[in-house]
Amino acid sequence: MYNMCYNYMLDSLKTRALVILKYVENHLQPSYFITITTNEDMENEAYQDAYMSLSYAREAIGAQYLYTATYNTQDELIYHIDGLPLDHEDFRMPGELIEPEFQEDIKTALSGESIMSGDILHTEWGDVFLACYPFYSEDGQVVGAIGVEFAATAEYELFSKIRVLVPGVITLTCLIASMLSRILFRRISNPKFRDIYNTDAMTGLKNRIAYDIDIKNFMHRGIMDNYTLVLADLNGLKPVNDKLGHNTGDKYIKISSDALSDDPNADYIVYRIGGDEFAILFAHQNIPRIEEYIVYAKLKLVEFSQDIIPSASMSMGMAICMGNTVKEWEKTQELADAQMYADKEKFYEQTKRPRR
Repeated sequence: MYNMCYNYMLDSLKTRALVILKYVENHLQPSYFITITTNEDMENEAYQDAYMSLSYAREAIGAQYLYTATYNTQDELIYHIDGLPLDHEDFRMPGELIEPEFQEDIKTALSGESIMSGDILHTEWGDVFLACYPFYSEDGQVVGAIGVEFAATAEYELFSKIRVLVPGVITLTCLIASMLSRILFRRISNPKFRDIYNTDAMTGLKNRIAYDIDIKNFMHRGIMDNYTLVLADLNGLKPVNDKLGHNTGDKYIKISSDALSDDPNADYIVYRIGGDEFAILFAHQNIPRIEEYIVYAKLKLVEFSQDIIPSASMSMGMAICMGNTVKEWEKTQELADAQMYADKEKFYEQTKRPRR
């Protein structure tokens, strides 16, 4: 179980890194690496546009550091755009030299080779996960590098504890806590009757109508920026329907909803927003806790479905909401959706299953 959890954690970090890469590739112009080279360029519209994109991506995806780098005219490695807040003590302006300990990875990326940690790295500044990618121009030339670093101390400590605890005690505690929390949550949220209009008939979860209403209410109250969105999508539902029948496909959906709702911490709401699509809203932005939830839900789906649908699995992605406007919420959904589909791509690459 420990190895499964640890590998899920690494896969989650790798997926988040790839999502950031795709986001930056889509929102950064290759020409910026030529027009932005010194701190004087920070007043330019190009820099401000690039900085907003990196800053948003870093916060939304929960990265500790996110930056781009390139060479200056003296062939020195320099920072290009730093996604940290401008007043952060570690913020680097365009043109500042890359620290010696990071130069080897940056040079490798600028040579056209991607670098990604295969494990959690234990450094003097904590447990981290690192990745560095080349950034290409439209004609296929490497014009810069993208560096991303995730703090992983909390995650590593969590899974270290899981490794030394007695599995039987964990299972029993989770079952008891799950039963109690689900009973209490149902009584608190719906003490007298089930609201049919806002409830999905198959799973008993809140439906798309409730989801849209809740989002509008949170934005109206100005608290949307306290939330984190997780999106989940089942892998291979169509083959299950085709081979085992729609009744089994319905069981797949129901079992998945149970897995998503089973975590004993009542700090989230699960919605069924489509046929095999789910949204989970957390009223906080505690990334390690949410990653723990994602790992737990995936493991529970495997456990709940092993006698009925052994191949059951789901892809998941998350993003932090950075504001209370419709545009900012749409960006949050876009990032969570991109991360979820990156997770799905990884699943199909690893399992070699047909994409249907």
